[in-house]
Amino acid sequence: MLGVSLVGGVLCAALSGCYSLAAAIHDPPQPPGTPQVVTDGQLVGTWRDEAGGSITFAANGTFAATEICGEFLDWSGDGPGQEDSRPKTGNGTWEALTPAPFEESTSRTEVTIRFSGSDVRAEYEAAGTSRYPELWTYVGELDDYNLCTLSQRSSPSSAGG
Repeated sequence: MLGVSLVGGVLCAALSGCYSLAAAIHDPPQPPGTPQVVTDGQLVGTWRDEAGGSITFAANGTFAATEICGEFLDWSGDGPGQEDSRPKTGNGTWEALTPAPFEESTSRTEVTIRFSGSDVRAEYEAAGTSRYPELWTYVGELDDYNLCTLSQRSSPSSAGG
């Protein structure tokens, strides 16, 4: 009987310790606003990130990026691929898809960019408001709490220039 009590006590202590740890962990940052469905026409134009990087989506499905934030995956189809969260500059193609929502999910547009001459790609999701959609993705490890957000609105620091 002592063995059962001891095991029960250790299990209880372990579980309460895990609960305390889980309660101390914060949720990752949330994207701006609510999920949004955006058209290709709404995506066309220049989008800027918080650090001054930019990406310009052209109507013909190409893009030009300068120091754009994102979580970039270099994947040729073999192995797990290499992730890189450093800003990227380059050109390539883009595609927007709006998958059918799952049971309790809301429709949202997902934008995939693929850099020319490589297997590097990144994905962004549309959020924000219908008037001011934004594109976002997590950067780095989720527990680093880094969020990359792209917006077509001018920031106060760029409004004058």
